[in-house]
Amino acid sequence: MFYPVILSGGLGTRLWPISSKNNPKQFKALLGQKTLLQTTYDRVLAGFAKEQIFVVTTTNLVHSVKEQIKIEQNNIIVEPQAKGTALAVGLAALNIFNLDKSALIVTINSDQYIKEEQKYLEFIKMAGEVVEKNPDKMVLIGIKPNYPETGYGYIEFGKMTEDKQVFEVKSFKEKPDFNTAKKYLASGNYLWNPAFFVFKAESLLSWYKEFLPATYKILQSISQDNSEANLAKSYALAENISIDYGLLEKMSNRLVIPADICWADIGSWRSLRDIQLKDSDANVSNTKNVLLDSKRNLFYSFSGKLIAAIGVEDLVLVETDEVILLCPAEKSQEVKNILEKIKGTDLEKYL
Repeated sequence: MFYPVILSGGLGTRLWPISSKNNPKQFKALLGQKTLLQTTYDRVLAGFAKEQIFVVTTTNLVHSVKEQIKIEQNNIIVEPQAKGTALAVGLAALNIFNLDKSALIVTINSDQYIKEEQKYLEFIKMAGEVVEKNPDKMVLIGIKPNYPETGYGYIEFGKMTEDKQVFEVKSFKEKPDFNTAKKYLASGNYLWNPAFFVFKAESLLSWYKEFLPATYKILQSISQDNSEANLAKSYALAENISIDYGLLEKMSNRLVIPADICWADIGSWRSLRDIQLKDSDANVSNTKNVLLDSKRNLFYSFSGKLIAAIGVEDLVLVETDEVILLCPAEKSQEVKNILEKIKGTDLEKYL
């Protein structure tokens, strides 16, 4: 059976101050009336039975998950703390493999914007079919880029396989600078990496044994003793590492399907602005405003105050009851650096 696994334990630091450690972005209604998690769950539910869908989250966020979506307790996989996507995906694979030895899994982040939802589900089903034919392969879905984005990782693809829409993965690239991103776009051989990974649960665990032996050892310990005490003890010893860095960049049997869908990672205030911009002279705001000679700004207020601006461009202004954030849109990826500066000071209550 095919199981979507929604990863919902992230902190969303670049969307501070709206996103906080105990109430991160996936539980916020940043695009319309539904929260990002609710939108993601409903999107997946359009293509899969609810019994097939699992959510991975941390202990402090379980209540929020249950409050926002109708999901059974058995379909929530709980981590005692966030220790990177390698362990989160590994724990999900372990739990699902124990239920279904032939399980097929797709990982889905809970904080993404997707316009063509039916087309998106078709690409997931296509990737599942490729894995069924090639159970020793990890199949990724990459997004065809339409501009030189510097905030995403990239997948370089190589030659086409026997399946005309499927290609070999040549390499992974970290977030590039603008000139490098332009070269990627011009070459036509690069895709944005949205972290849609499709694989057999059994295969993933074998790859962990080979490439992530320390993580595999922790998963084996959890498999033998899944008590809360052992789970907490095991996680305390675990390395904090992403599945991209820990596994995907090391293995060779990877395939990718290029997807021509409108997708965005809601990872920064700039990305949230860009999704909603209707033209180059527009502004994005969630509150009443008076704007003169201003364009391409994002103004978000959660206090209901009127925002007035004159002669400003490409700015991000976010206001809560306790915090005001102001930065150029191009610097919004650096908000997490502000949080690092706050840590360990008497301002930690604002995190």
